[in-house]
Amino acid sequence: MPQPIGAPRSARPVRSRARLTRLGALGLSLTVSASVLTACSSGSASVETPDITIGYVNSLGSAPFLLGIKQGLFNTGGLSVTPKAYADDTDEEKALKSGEIQIALGDYTSFLDNQNAAGVAPLLQVVGEAYDAGSDTFGLVAARTNTGLSADPATTIASKIAGAGISVSVPAFDSPEYVSLAAWAMSEQAPVPSRQSNIHTAAADADPASAAKQILSNIASGNSSAGVLQEPYLTQALETGKVVELANLSSGTAADMPVSGYFALTKFTQSNPNTIAAFDAALAQAQALGDSRVSIEQALEAQSVDDTLAATTQIGNFPSIVVPATIDNVLSLMNAAGLQIGTLSSGTLTGTSNSGNSDTMTLG
Repeated sequence: MPQPIGAPRSARPVRSRARLTRLGALGLSLTVSASVLTACSSGSASVETPDITIGYVNSLGSAPFLLGIKQGLFNTGGLSVTPKAYADDTDEEKALKSGEIQIALGDYTSFLDNQNAAGVAPLLQVVGEAYDAGSDTFGLVAARTNTGLSADPATTIASKIAGAGISVSVPAFDSPEYVSLAAWAMSEQAPVPSRQSNIHTAAADADPASAAKQILSNIASGNSSAGVLQEPYLTQALETGKVVELANLSSGTAADMPVSGYFALTKFTQSNPNTIAAFDAALAQAQALGDSRVSIEQALEAQSVDDTLAATTQIGNFPSIVVPATIDNVLSLMNAAGLQIGTLSSGTLTGTSNSGNSDTMTLG
C-alpha cells in the first residue's frame, strides 16, 4: 500500500514559510487562458475511451491532480476518471504497460530511464507536465553531529563524493534526487561516475516516504555520510534538528528541474486523440490550482502531511502546458547523470518529431 508522504509531527517549524512562485525561469503563467482550453476541447468528437484510470504516487507533484479529482475537473468533457494510488513509480510503470491504467503521473527520471526493469520508456508519450523543482526543494543533508563534513565548502564535499571519499544515500539511481545530486556535483567541477559504489540506494520497493526514512536511518547509523532528500521530507528532516543541509541541489543546471509528468502509451494516444485532448483540458485547470499556496497545503494535509509541515515545506512549480524544452532539459540532466535515454527526445515524447521546433505544445 502507498504510504502517506509525511508522518504527523509535533516539532515546531523552523524554516520560514515558503512562497509559491510561478514556473521559475520559464516565466510562464499558471493561469490557463480560455483560448487554450477552448483549443483543446471545442468542437472535438466524443472521447474514444470515456472511462480511464490514472495512476499516481503520493507526492507534491500529485497535489493539483488530487485537488482536481476532488473538484470533479476530470469528470468533464466526456471523461470519467478513476484515480489509483501506487506505492512507487515501478508499480505504476508495470500497470501502464499492462493496461491496468491508461495514464500515469510519475517521475521523468524513472519513466524515461531505458535501464528501468519495466522497459516502458520507448513506448511512452508525455501527455502533460506535473511538477518542477523550486528553490531549495532538493537538498544534500548530513547528521548535525558530523561537524567535520558540515564545515567543508561545497566544492570539497562534491570532490569527496566524486572520489568515493564519502557515501551518499538516494532513493534510486533513476530518481530525481540522484539526478539533482549529479547535476550539482558537475556544477562544482566534480562529476560523479555513473552508479558509483559509494552511492547507496534505498530498497527497490520503497515508496517515497519509506525511502526518505531509510536515507535518514543510513545517516543516523553512519552507513552513509550524507543523503539527498526532496520536499516535504527535506523540511521534515531539518525540523528534527538532527540533520543539517550541506547544499541546495535545486540550483545551477538543476534549478527548476522537471520532476514529474503524465505519461501514456503511444498506442493509446494515437488511438484516443479526443480522450487525450479532454484530459489535457482538465489537467490545465487542475494545474492552475497550484497557484494557490493554501490549496496545495490542503492537498498535502489530505496526504497525511502535518499542517505545520505543509505550511513550511518549500514548494516548486506546477506547469500548465507541455514545454518541449523542459523535456529536453530533463533528458539532458538524466544523460549527464549516466541514465540511459536512448533516442528519446522532446519530439519523440510529444509526437512532434516531424513538426519542427516549438516552444510550447498544447495537446489536443
